[in-house]
Amino acid sequence: MNSMPELIMSGDGSHSIVSTLFHTPYHSRHGAVTESRVVFIEAALDYLRKNEYRQVDVFEMGFGTGLNALMTLIWAEANQIAVNYHTIEAFPVGTDVVTSLNYGDLLGYEHHFMRLHTMPWASSEKISSYFTFCKWNKKIETFASEQLFDVVFFDAFAPDTQPELWKTPMMRKMYDLLRPNGVLTSFCAQGAFKRGLKEAGFLIERLPGPPGKREMTRAIKS
Repeated sequence: MNSMPELIMSGDGSHSIVSTLFHTPYHSRHGAVTESRVVFIEAALDYLRKNEYRQVDVFEMGFGTGLNALMTLIWAEANQIAVNYHTIEAFPVGTDVVTSLNYGDLLGYEHHFMRLHTMPWASSEKISSYFTFCKWNKKIETFASEQLFDVVFFDAFAPDTQPELWKTPMMRKMYDLLRPNGVLTSFCAQGAFKRGLKEAGFLIERLPGPPGKREMTRAIKS
């Protein structure tokens, strides 16, 4: 477990934290909420909504602070689209740190945000009318699922920090987790990452990135 990581203020006024294990921020210093909105809400969930999905199964690689899950909950309620959200985290953030984050002040849903962190691992709970949540405290290498998903939020730490998670075998695992036409989005646009996605079978789309990044990646399971 990460013990008392450094709390930082990102460029859009939302908090992030710096991992004491990997010595890197959990979110973009240019804006944590903005990055989450651009990379995961707009590039993935809004993309599926425009393709007339009325129910979405999400797999998130890296629960972290819970920001992506909270923003997805808010999106599900706003659009009245049922979301079944699964997430995995090998190094959970402590509750004492979570209570210091200002996401509740900025986004609302403070009670729901805390429930994401305090509910038991490996159990499923309906957190709100349109959002069902399940989290797994394990490494992705040991995770297996018979369920398939419509979208993968690939939000591991950057390739120079966790290189083993960005290689072709992991991209094949993500490919196998998705239904046909499923979507993977990531803040990363490195060439090696995109080559691994292509080798796994994905079709690659380059999209404008969030502040501080020229590009990001959306990959479609062909």
